[in-house]
Amino acid sequence: MLVRASLCCSAALLSSLVAARPRNPNPKRGIGYSGTIPGDIINANQSDSLISWQYNWGDLPPAYLATSNIKYIPMQWGSVGIDNFAEDVKMQDADTILAFNEPDYVNEANMDPVEAAHLWIQYIEPLKSLGIRLGGPAVTASPTGRPWLISFLEACRNCTIDFLPLHWYGTGVEGFYGYIWDVHNTFSRYPIWITEYADTSTNDTEVLNFLNQTVTYLDTLDWIERYAWFGYFRPRPDAHYNLLREDGGLNALGELYIGAKTVHTQNVTEPPSTLRTVNGADNPTQAPASTWAPYPSSAPSLGGWKLQLIIAAMTLLSCYLGVLSVTL
Repeated sequence: MLVRASLCCSAALLSSLVAARPRNPNPKRGIGYSGTIPGDIINANQSDSLISWQYNWGDLPPAYLATSNIKYIPMQWGSVGIDNFAEDVKMQDADTILAFNEPDYVNEANMDPVEAAHLWIQYIEPLKSLGIRLGGPAVTASPTGRPWLISFLEACRNCTIDFLPLHWYGTGVEGFYGYIWDVHNTFSRYPIWITEYADTSTNDTEVLNFLNQTVTYLDTLDWIERYAWFGYFRPRPDAHYNLLREDGGLNALGELYIGAKTVHTQNVTEPPSTLRTVNGADNPTQAPASTWAPYPSSAPSLGGWKLQLIIAAMTLLSCYLGVLSVTL
């Protein structure tokens, strides 16, 4: 019982200290996370984190994302469930949305561009009257992406699109820079969000160098509003672009991208809840996110350093009083 009380004390104190400083995130830098381990998100939510926004390829955040300090952006992944999307967006009081994930790709949203335009006009466009920013369809960087987007825009001439999301996977900064500049020059009226990108090299050093160079560069481009590296997950076969280690802590890529050190690891995969899940996930190996019990990771909004230190001290005192009572 003494050991259990000490562990509780340490956990409570860590929670207080992690929340002791206000976050100062990079307004561009985000993550996509639809993992099955709620505790993993804390490493993106700590006080030193540069992460300012998140999404999970779904229209509703699970509780452990909703209660974090990171802004959640809902997505209408494809055509399924689109009639419920506006209600879900209003319920969250969201000010920005994403719509249609890789609609040009048969294994993703797989939508006809003209049909997608009709769905946009019926279900997405009305959200603009609420002051919500509308992110256009996120096409792939494959040869099908540009023609699909052109056809969609032609069929949706009076639609409001506040920014264009992009995806890119490949090797080397030259190809990445060439692609984003090509899209920018072709669709120059739209700001760009890069909602998925990664270097797919099997060389860890090359991937780390790519990430380091690209985040620095993207931060200098005024037409790049936001970006999200893919991905915030634990190791997978043949993937060298994951930000997390086997235990859920940040690896070298994660520490660079998140801008902080590991504060939490968790090895147990929690079972999914029975509450509502999202319509789809971007990667077939990533289970769609669902609703979990809240994880205590958000920082208090009142006070400052003095108040937080007082809270931490009170937490420490109450813990050790508990330990004393157990030993008596």
